[in-house]
Amino acid sequence: MRKTAVLGIGNILLKDDGIGVRVVRELEDRGSLRGTTLVDGGTSTMDMLGLFLTHDRVIVVDGLRGGHPAGTVYRLTPEELGSCGTWKCSLHDLQILDVTRIAAMLGKTPEVTIIGIEPKRIEESMDLSPELEASLAKLADLVEAECALRSLPTGTSELWRPAQVR
Repeated sequence: MRKTAVLGIGNILLKDDGIGVRVVRELEDRGSLRGTTLVDGGTSTMDMLGLFLTHDRVIVVDGLRGGHPAGTVYRLTPEELGSCGTWKCSLHDLQILDVTRIAAMLGKTPEVTIIGIEPKRIEESMDLSPELEASLAKLADLVEAECALRSLPTGTSELWRPAQVR
């Protein structure tokens, strides 16, 4: 059986930047993903190398700017994210790319899926913007659905990009 982890990253003190962590907390509250490792990665994704070495699949949830309206959901591979010409990558997004490269150098290449949601505001506040707060439950539903998928064929990222959660 494949070991799957959901890694929520972001800073909960910076409004919408904390969406990944908030999704993981929502999933923990639901208790629906038994057998899946749920991790609040905060902003230090470099500390998560062990997760990439011990799991067959890692689903990363984070705020991601792609130039669409707040609440737009993206589904990407690390390779797609690596072309930061389209994506305004945050420091933790770039760290995810580094972690996947280091894991590969160590002989471990888990299937990595990045689920991003377009933030509205990144500013000092522990509350999500109304757009992301309204999308939180549906975003958690999408992560649950992603966990249920065994594997997607190459090129299916377009199915999720851009897709409104609202």
